[in-house]
Amino acid sequence: MPYDAWCGLTLDPASILPTGGFHEEGVPAPYLARLVEIETRGDDVLALPTLARALGGATTLAEATGGQPDRSTRYREVLRPAGFEHELRLLLRSGATTWGALILFRSTAAGPFTAADTALTTAATGDVATAIRREMVLDETREGDEPDGPGLLLLDADLTPLHATAAAQRWLERHDDSIDTARGLPWCVITLAGHAIRTDKPVRNRIRTRDGRWLTLHAERLGDSPQVSVIIEPTRPVEIAQLVSDAYGLTPRERHVVQLLASGHSRHEIAVSLHLSPYTVDDHVKRLFGKLDVHSRSELTYRLFLDQHAPRIRDGIPVGGSGWFLR
Repeated sequence: MPYDAWCGLTLDPASILPTGGFHEEGVPAPYLARLVEIETRGDDVLALPTLARALGGATTLAEATGGQPDRSTRYREVLRPAGFEHELRLLLRSGATTWGALILFRSTAAGPFTAADTALTTAATGDVATAIRREMVLDETREGDEPDGPGLLLLDADLTPLHATAAAQRWLERHDDSIDTARGLPWCVITLAGHAIRTDKPVRNRIRTRDGRWLTLHAERLGDSPQVSVIIEPTRPVEIAQLVSDAYGLTPRERHVVQLLASGHSRHEIAVSLHLSPYTVDDHVKRLFGKLDVHSRSELTYRLFLDQHAPRIRDGIPVGGSGWFLR
């Protein structure tokens, strides 16, 4: 299937904000900053959060605008000036969870994307979200020590860095996203900060480092000032546990059972806590073991949470510089 340009994004399943991506063969660099600004508002035609709420998850700009692409700010100010007439957006989903997006562009000469193109792209990428999910959540281990504590990044109204602590600089050096060379920052950081300054409320996102670490970014406008602060810190195990639960496709009830098992509760205690019969608890445990491919409580605990940190996970306390979960 022909296309003239493309970009791929990994997305935080909770916020549908980018956590990383490949932009080098997509929209030309002079237009990228404006594109990010439009995307962070989240109100343009086919904005990713809007697309995430749709059933199909794959749509062309022509279809979304009823054949009137001028309704899209992105089309008027970015795509058309960059020489692109047609756009196809596809979310990469695993079950009901969105892990990434693929965006394809065509010039006028290449012709519009058809329904057959959409169907082919959807079919060809069916397993990509599962691969991203497992790569990002299940198959990585953390080795070595962390940089010291959370870092602080201060940006002006144009999202240009004013100050960065040493810890923030070290965390950002480990990011896994393309860089805005003008600002020297990953695009995912600029996207989050732009969202905070436009919505005038605190926002948060998770990004992943090259060595498999998860970081949580908190962005907030500083009072009446146009400046934005971004706090960067290691993602707490309780958040990682949520991601892992999503990755394994655990039901809400199964997540409760896993948490109690990892905390050392007995079969009887779990039954009492969840108001279930011991036999129902046994059924849940059997299904859990099958989904997670483990054969014992200790294997399950190690696979998900690191059994020695279970009390800290339960209480939401951040860990220190030791290694964490998964094989």
